[in-house]
Amino acid sequence: MKKFIQILAVAIVGTTGNIYAQSIYANDALRFSRTDYGSSARFKGLGNAQTSLGGDISSIGGNPAGLGMFTRSEFSITPEFNIIQANSNYLGQNTNTSKDKFNLNQAAAVWYNPVVRPKGSNLNKGVVSLVFGIGYNRNNDFSIENNYSGKNMQSSIATDWAQRARGYTPGGLNQGSIEGAAFDNFLIDKVPNTTDQYVPATSANNNTQSQSEVRRGSTSELNFSGAMNISNNLYLGASIGFVNVRYETSSAYSETGTIVSNPSDATDKFNQPNPYVGTTYNLLNMVNSNTSGAGITGRLGLIYKPVEAVRLGATFQAPTWMHMEVNTSETLDTRFSGGTQLPPGDYMNTNFNYNVRTPYKGSLGASVILGKNALLTADVDYVDYKSTKISESDGYPAVINSNNNYIQNSYTSAVNFRVGGEYKIDLFSLRAGYGYSGTPYKEDPGNLSAIKSYSGGIGYRINQYYIDLAYQRIETNNFFNPYYLDNGSEPIASTKVARNNIFMTVGVRF
Repeated sequence: MKKFIQILAVAIVGTTGNIYAQSIYANDALRFSRTDYGSSARFKGLGNAQTSLGGDISSIGGNPAGLGMFTRSEFSITPEFNIIQANSNYLGQNTNTSKDKFNLNQAAAVWYNPVVRPKGSNLNKGVVSLVFGIGYNRNNDFSIENNYSGKNMQSSIATDWAQRARGYTPGGLNQGSIEGAAFDNFLIDKVPNTTDQYVPATSANNNTQSQSEVRRGSTSELNFSGAMNISNNLYLGASIGFVNVRYETSSAYSETGTIVSNPSDATDKFNQPNPYVGTTYNLLNMVNSNTSGAGITGRLGLIYKPVEAVRLGATFQAPTWMHMEVNTSETLDTRFSGGTQLPPGDYMNTNFNYNVRTPYKGSLGASVILGKNALLTADVDYVDYKSTKISESDGYPAVINSNNNYIQNSYTSAVNFRVGGEYKIDLFSLRAGYGYSGTPYKEDPGNLSAIKSYSGGIGYRINQYYIDLAYQRIETNNFFNPYYLDNGSEPIASTKVARNNIFMTVGVRF
């Protein structure tokens, strides 16, 4: 369990260290592959169980065959209001944070085109209609603010930096690296009688630590879809989607403690005893990362009605092929008691481009219409996360290979399911739904990385106009660690995140 939580913490927050270097891009590929598809408030209220239901503008970005059930053209827009709550426990201390914001979840239009038939022909046989749609979907929300702090009696972040400095002489330490900055700032010392071994110059048994992290961004799609209605019981559809990714992280880690000499004859960058032994240090390590990408994907779908009250659906989503660009900067600011402040500076500015192919996904669904007032619908997905592939754009084959190896060794296939129901009362509709996204990891005791969602909604329709409201709550377990230690003893913040989303769809048929 402890080992898995360490891996999951790296996957979620992007902690520095050797394991991070081996998996940073694999973790991002996973992040961009797990989607909560943008849809109308009606389908949100149904738990997003839409594979077989059809007849909703959300089919543009879901099962495109559902467009074939339209009998009129339509336009709708769906704004959303999000409240993201995080409850963290770090070194026995609990911290609560909250963030709220508005977004556009979906905007779409559908054009219905009945097929012109010769006079007297059977209008219910053969191709009845062709329907086309264009829509914007906001599929993922990466936003979260998380703060945690505590008193650490076992380790310091300088231990991590000393680990990474090992194997380099003082003159060979990369001056663009955080370990080089730590040596320059008297936070790690060289072990005597060695040329490339280092120890932390910070006390390990009484450090006040805190971390503040802000993440922003989303995955969105612009979809172009088409479908045909064949004999009013078979619906076929296809779509092409242009994907955009934006993911930003900003973290600030601070630590206060005492400079020590351990061993007593450890030396600083001037090959002298550390001049700050016995003083109090305050360090601030800030990391900013900006990831952007664009790509393309496609979907094929069908819906079949064996009888009027039953609908069966299937969708195949091709992998998304994306080009990604990552820009990262890191700074270290160190101050000592007595007023000494070392010049802060940018110690790491990197740019890295790569290509990623996300997993394919297959979905099956079934819906049952119960009389004139109710329906039940259910979906199941199969996603092969192990099929994720990262390839070179800027070179660095060793980095690419290590991330692909991490994917093969850590990821597996997962099953997701969603269920929903609707009941109509005159012009109103009441809805409820539930969703579960399975863990993508081979080893996940307790399914800690699974995602659960609960939803409910109400709708009102009159003439050609309609308005729908939905509430959705998404619950996840997250693990954050400010640094990584070779022996696995680094502190970890256990965080429960709840995303409370409110959607409103306003639409018109014409």
